[in-house]
Amino acid sequence: MESNNRNDRQAGNASGRAPRSIYERAGSDGAWLGLWFTAIFGLSVASMRAGLLNIVVLTMALLVPFIAYRFLRRTYVESHGLVTYSALWMQGILTFAAGSLIMSAAAFIFMRWIYPDFILDTLRLGVEFYRNESTGAGTELAEEFQAIIDRRLAPSPFTIAMVWMWLGLFSGSVLSMFLAAVVRLVKVPVGGGGGQRS
Repeated sequence: MESNNRNDRQAGNASGRAPRSIYERAGSDGAWLGLWFTAIFGLSVASMRAGLLNIVVLTMALLVPFIAYRFLRRTYVESHGLVTYSALWMQGILTFAAGSLIMSAAAFIFMRWIYPDFILDTLRLGVEFYRNESTGAGTELAEEFQAIIDRRLAPSPFTIAMVWMWLGLFSGSVLSMFLAAVVRLVKVPVGGGGGQRS
């Protein structure tokens, strides 16, 4: 009996410990992803003053699918290919949910207490930018932004934070659906017999 239990633990995790559930993995990975999202947000704010940071922001954003793939692939490999597609997809959804929640909370705190004029200043920058464009569409957008400022119709920090959270969750769900399938395309060894499982 003891031998069987030992084999079961080793099949789930090379270290002999009980394998973590997808919820534990999503919580841990989501915390790291939330820090990554928060860094993107912080650099985006800084790029309003230093335009060169836009390149860094874009690069970090483009790396998100690769980071998410690494999280899911690690789960798949550590389970020796025994985890199902639906479980991988669920882990991805929960990871992005946790990450988006952390980023949205950080953004809300920033917009609500650290930089209360962030939303208005962003609108003012939009007005200035589009007014400098020679197209009619640019002028129209500048007027719309100015009307929002004049009529005090700017969205609240809570509204923006919630929109960002749901956007991150939705896009993460779609991305995870694709990544969960890609992860399972490459076979991994199962057990010590050299077998393969897709």
